[in-house]
Amino acid sequence: MADLMVLPENEEEAKELIFKAYEMPKKEVDIDPEKVEAILNAIYQAEGQSIRPVKPSPAISFVKWFSVAAAVLVFFSAALLFFTNKTEPLRETAKQDTQPIVPGSNKAMLTLADGSKVVLDESGTGKIADQGSMQIVKTGNGKLVYDAVKSSSSPDSDRMEYNVIETPKGGQYQVKLPDGTDVWLNASSTLKYPVVFKGKERKVEMNGEAYFEVAKNKKLPFRVISGRQTVEVLGTHFNINNYKDESSQKTTLLEGCVRVSVLKNMSILKPGQQASIEKTETAIAVSAVNIEEVVAWKNGDFRFRSEGIESIMRKLSRWYDVNVEFKGSISDEKFNGTISRAKNINQVLEMLEETNAVHFKIEGRRLIVMK
Repeated sequence: MADLMVLPENEEEAKELIFKAYEMPKKEVDIDPEKVEAILNAIYQAEGQSIRPVKPSPAISFVKWFSVAAAVLVFFSAALLFFTNKTEPLRETAKQDTQPIVPGSNKAMLTLADGSKVVLDESGTGKIADQGSMQIVKTGNGKLVYDAVKSSSSPDSDRMEYNVIETPKGGQYQVKLPDGTDVWLNASSTLKYPVVFKGKERKVEMNGEAYFEVAKNKKLPFRVISGRQTVEVLGTHFNINNYKDESSQKTTLLEGCVRVSVLKNMSILKPGQQASIEKTETAIAVSAVNIEEVVAWKNGDFRFRSEGIESIMRKLSRWYDVNVEFKGSISDEKFNGTISRAKNINQVLEMLEETNAVHFKIEGRRLIVMK
């Protein structure tokens, strides 16, 4: 990943970078110090810094894999507009004639065992429902929690009853299961689980993407059925990505140990490893991966490393609930960078456009991608 650009710390340093970027001899151009000061103020205020930071802020890095010199040239193209008193934008970026498309939030639908539905983002905090010895509670931070009721007047049924939580496009949610396992659901994901775990195992089913922190219980192994694969653990942290529009399903281990199996094939993962299974195959490919990139979504970020525009657009489509359309040829450039998922879509697209490899246009909730 390309390093973050170090911003100038004073007027002289700013002028030096501008001269170098445009190969202009100092004697041929006289730059007004007040305008340099104004540029520096604008730059640092945009990054939430004072005008002379002690060290550069870990600002958004979203640049194509090319030299820092080229990045400096693009960066100071904006500065040149200030110097020449031009007010028009550097380019027409992500045109949009409607309200800005905002990022996703805590949204989910809970379907109870009796078929009744609860829209979690519309319900208030506190008790959602009673199910036998379990009480379902929505916390103040939007988390769904299953609490055992010590003196329940409604004993649990002998048969297994299941609840389903589903996040839409533009949604995410966290749930603490009856056994104490924490699960984070990404957008467009579902999780089916029993109201009370019974028998000799704890088994759940999921689609989409979810991060698990499984409560330890040596007597009851925890199994996740996702597509054709089964992931078995005793107590550990792992991430599963199994979206229908992805070519493979991936299980990444952060802590502990898991066993991934498809039909007769089986692999045991160590922390930092990822099992990848092509949708039409049964072979399990295991490789070392960057864990921070895999779970960036859970921590509130997009993180891309040598990632193609089609893959990036699938992620943006889910999180911002937009329909993506490619116009003309598709860029084969690879992108590297990090940006908060709390940003609205225009800010993300502007960062992508700075590479000059892709351009965008927004029409309602349709995102058009052009080379």
